[in-house]
Parts: sequence; structure tokens; C-alpha cells
Amino acid sequence: MSVWEDVVATGLIGTDRRPPPDAAHASWGLDSETALDPAHLMLTLAARRRAVARAGNLLPSCPPGAVAPTSSTPVASPAAHEILAKLLSPPQVDLLNLWLWAAAAHRVCAASSYWTPLAMVAVRTSELDRPALTKALGDRGVWFIDQNPQWARLARVLRGRDDVLRQPEGSEADITENAVRADPDLIMRAPTPWSIELSRTVLEIVGSGRLQNHGVRYAAAVGARLPLEHYELVQSTSVQVATPDEPLTPAGLRSVREALLALERTVWLRVEMRSAFTGEPIMVERLEIPPW
Repeated sequence: MSVWEDVVATGLIGTDRRPPPDAAHASWGLDSETALDPAHLMLTLAARRRAVARAGNLLPSCPPGAVAPTSSTPVASPAAHEILAKLLSPPQVDLLNLWLWAAAAHRVCAASSYWTPLAMVAVRTSELDRPALTKALGDRGVWFIDQNPQWARLARVLRGRDDVLRQPEGSEADITENAVRADPDLIMRAPTPWSIELSRTVLEIVGSGRLQNHGVRYAAAVGARLPLEHYELVQSTSVQVATPDEPLTPAGLRSVREALLALERTVWLRVEMRSAFTGEPIMVERLEIPPW
């Protein structure tokens, strides 16, 4: 009779009527304290036998998991990812779109460590540009999104958005400075790059204070489109606000300054991103919008 058969027989009869097998003490690695209590000894032997039986059997097999697609798109530079990290903490959706557009324009993608933060922003708001996000994630990133059931809806959208993506451009080529003065929102439909006259006109509108509460959002949208070569015009606009022909009220001055700050911040971000994505040094100094 084997040791295990002896253990089974003892367990069925009971330790009061049959003592545990002595041969099990050494071969099963039991200590002396366990051997002193027959009931404890039998339970320990049974537990160890079960562990050995489970360890010796093959686990049920399952189908192999899905294999991630390969990615041939290069990853953006560390400098570009530093900017992306700032825009994600906290998330600034309008500025994130600028980063996504720049990544698409330079045909690079975000590193895998940023896929989850970008997906979490996209799940919370539809304002994050889906086609741009698809380009920035690449096939491998979209596959990664698809592995999380909580992101299934986002994954379906991204899989269907493979259209070529670019920063929105205007479609009306005959927009004049006078037309923009009459309707400032027309500038958003003007083709880029704007002429220097159009840039001066729209900056004049921002600095006039006429937009009031709408000024900050309008100025940020202008900053996303203003030609980078016209960046220094923001400084001259600031000077004109400080010495106006018709002085603004204190509330009006605050409103204009907030708008110019939003505009300058957006344009400067684009300057930094151009340097980060291309590797070219920044050749202009950042402008300062002074308090009035």
C-alpha cells in the first residue's frame, strides 16, 4: 500500500481507530509539531496532496490574445512630449488639438505612455479632434484603445476616422479687412496664411474691447490661426491699447488684457511646438503683455 492510500484509509476510518502512517512524516516534509496532532497531520497531508495534484496537472488552455499591429510611424520628440504633458495636466482641449494637428502635420505619433491620458480626455469630451487623435495614436494606439471595454465606443469612432487631418482652414478667399471689421467671426473662414493686413485688422478688433466677454475665446481662436511670422504684431497691439485714442474703462482694459494673454499664449505654444517637432531653434523672444 502506498503512503497516500494509507493516508486515505486512515482518513476514512479515523485517527482514533488507525494511526497516521509514519512513512509520511519524512517524505512529505512535515515538521514535528504537525506530527503531534493526528487530526492536524491528516488535514495537512490531504492539503499537500491536493496542492501536488493541482500543480502537476496542466491548466485549461484558452485562445491566444489578439496581437497588436506593428507601427511604422515614428514617435514625436521628447520636447514635443514635454509640451503634451503640460497640456494634459490639467487637460486643455483646444490646445491639445493644436498638438494633435502638429503631430499629424509632421507625421509622428504620441508615445504609448500618453495613450491612456489622451483616451481619458476623449471619453470625457467630444471636442477633442477624433481624426487628429487617430493619427496621433497610430494603428497600434487605436488597437490599445480597443482592448479596454470601457473605451469600446471611442474605439469604434477612431477605427472609422482615418481621414486626412489638418488644422481647419478657411474657405472664403475674398474676405477683406472691412468685412472682418463688420463681422469679426468672418476671419475664421479666411484662408490661411492671412495677409499682414488681415492680421493687423483682427488684432485691432481684439485690442478694441468691442468683443467684451467673447473676447478671450475669440482671441484664442485667432491665436490658433495667426501666422507665426506675425507674432510680433501682438506687441504693437498691446502698445496701442496702452495709449488709445479713446481710453477704455478699467473693466474694458482687464477684458482686453485677458484676451491678448490668451492670444499670445496660444501663438507662443505654436512657436514652441514648431521648434519641438522640427528641431529648429526658436528665433524670436517671447512677448510680454504688461498690465495697464
